[in-house]
Amino acid sequence: MRDDVRRFAARLGIDARESGASAPWWESHRLIGIRFPSDYRDLLDAVGPGSVRGDLAIISPWPMGESSYRSGGFHVFAEYTAGQVGPAFVEMRSESPDLCPYAVYPEAGGILAWASNQNGDHCFWLTEGENPDTWPIVVWDRGRFPDDPWRRYDPGIVPFLMGVMFGEDDELADLAYPSPEVPPWVPGI
Repeated sequence: MRDDVRRFAARLGIDARESGASAPWWESHRLIGIRFPSDYRDLLDAVGPGSVRGDLAIISPWPMGESSYRSGGFHVFAEYTAGQVGPAFVEMRSESPDLCPYAVYPEAGGILAWASNQNGDHCFWLTEGENPDTWPIVVWDRGRFPDDPWRRYDPGIVPFLMGVMFGEDDELADLAYPSPEVPPWVPGI
């Protein structure tokens, strides 16, 4: 397990598991043509599926409400972008590339969704290049549309989520509504 994932779990007071529920990550490329970033894989293996403050839901190959991978989970993950959120971004891109400057998965180098919140904001990986550990994160902020809805962040889901959870970046913290009644990480989404 990556050290940054272990520190992330410790900061949340979660006992990161070394084994247990895990997707067959080695199968993802064969099944859907995607190799996932290592920090995302380790994060899900360590803490399982969940959400930040019950708001920013991390999309996973675990079916909704399940705590472990089931057959077809990678297809469900890919379908979220290709069939659910992707068509709206493809339409935006065709109407005006300024509204969506990125190709959309399954197009090569396209954006691939890995999180969304209740406000309609989406977090994507920009799947440029062969190494998923170098993919930047791009955020589409619905509240800033159409003026300047896109923001780009360096690779790394763990530092990104730390910024969301602990307010280390004001724009990131806005992705999940802070509430004293809701813990920073809510398992089981």
